[in-house]
Amino acid sequence: MLKTLKSKINQATRLLLVNSLTTKNDSILIVEYPKSGGTWLGQLISNYLEIPFPRNKMPSLKRSVFHSHYLPQNNITKNKKIVYLVRDGRDVLISLYYHQLVWSNKNKLNPKDVIYHRKQLKFDDYDDVKSNISTFMQYSYKETPSKLQQFTYMGNWYTYNKAWLEEFNRDQNNIYLVKYEDLLEDTKGTMAKMLETFFNVKTDYDRLEQVVDKFSFENQTKRKKGEENKNSFLRKGIVGDWKNYFGTKENEEFKSFTKDLLIKLNYEKDSNW
Repeated sequence: MLKTLKSKINQATRLLLVNSLTTKNDSILIVEYPKSGGTWLGQLISNYLEIPFPRNKMPSLKRSVFHSHYLPQNNITKNKKIVYLVRDGRDVLISLYYHQLVWSNKNKLNPKDVIYHRKQLKFDDYDDVKSNISTFMQYSYKETPSKLQQFTYMGNWYTYNKAWLEEFNRDQNNIYLVKYEDLLEDTKGTMAKMLETFFNVKTDYDRLEQVVDKFSFENQTKRKKGEENKNSFLRKGIVGDWKNYFGTKENEEFKSFTKDLLIKLNYEKDSNW
């Protein structure tokens, strides 16, 4: 109970700061729907720019990198540097399933979340992702967790990214959109472009390479991309894993929940996928 209370206090403090102090002290706010790669991006930015990245603890009052799942409301959008990270919602769904229902080295540290979601979804075999993914999709897009379970609820992948994409398309120069897939394919090039065009920082490519290598999937897991460890927070590190779990039924269900957002985000050219 004490651990939960401390976590709620940290969350409330963080929410207060990103609506007030960070809009004035040049902190960097990363916004993403969960399981889109925000922790990795935060590590890359904070290490290259040499500013703090407080995670799972009381946030700093100094200029920092803040990783969040907040919606564009209240004073959030007044932050001067917002990096909006996007990932294909189909891959997000698979990663979210593992994060919420399969024990890993990360979620074991805060077991209440897995316990909560398993109570809502009483599958016979949680490892049988392919059989369960349709029901999990329905759950992810239709259910709203209690306030006690989730202090700030960001909605589902569709409503969250629809809101941020609309904010980004207002031509505001304080929001920079980056795709997880681009970051994965060309981490160094994607970071260099962001540093130079958004942060106005001249890139030291040797130093950037050191940072990229330090936080690469291979270095952090001692596995190659695609080598899966179902019980690791960094499970697989690839693009398109959803194809191993989706069938025609799941494709149609996902389209019904997300409308044309995959097209607007340039993940698909049309709805015939």
